[in-house]
This record gives sequence, structure tokens and C-alpha cells, in this order.
Amino acid sequence: MSIDELKGKTILIVEDEFFISSDLEQILADAGAETVLVDAAGAAMEKLASTRFDAVILDIHLQDESTYPVADELRRREIPFVFLSGYLTIREGYADIPFLDKPFTAETVTNALNGILAQTTR
Repeated sequence: MSIDELKGKTILIVEDEFFISSDLEQILADAGAETVLVDAAGAAMEKLASTRFDAVILDIHLQDESTYPVADELRRREIPFVFLSGYLTIREGYADIPFLDKPFTAETVTNALNGILAQTTR
């Protein structure tokens, strides 16, 4: 898949660090995707209830909260997602979810999203 595969896709970014979310937004805009940014698990759940997303980038830790409840909801809704974190530990039961390490590159972000989107079109 090429970077063009993200054109027209709507991606939810769940990230509480401004500069990281801004970088992700720019990477995805350059790839032709539309983005929605939220910085809290509750806000992510609200967006999931009102908007259809093609994929999600989900930071595991937002300030003092975990986003595993959001991950559970994404699985329930069958929305593909990748974890994003500066930590290398993922809770048991989530080993199958792709992981983006901080810091990331445009290539690693687009490759990860293309990978999960390719799996959903099979």
C-alpha cells in the first residue's frame, strides 16, 4: 500500500501531548487523511459515539488515565487501531495490536495505519 491509501480516511487521534498530536495531524494531512484530535478518554468515547472513523491512533496513557477502555470499545466496534506510547509495556490481551513507539516518523505512522486498514479490507 502507498501513502495514497490514507486519502479520504478519517482518523481519530487520541493524544494528550500537543506537539505529538500536531505532528500526527500534519503527517496524516500530508497523506490526505482527515483527522479528529482528542486529549482524553472520555472525549474519545464521545467521538466514537457520534462519528465514523476508519482507524484510530491511541496513546496508551493520557495524563492520569489509561485508554484501555477506549481500546475495548474500538474492538467492540471493530475499528482498527494502533497504540502509541513512549513505554514498551502493553497490557495482556493486546499483543495483537500494532504499536507505534515515540518518537515516530511519518513513514512508521503511515505504514502502521496502512497495515491495519489493509487487514480490514480483506
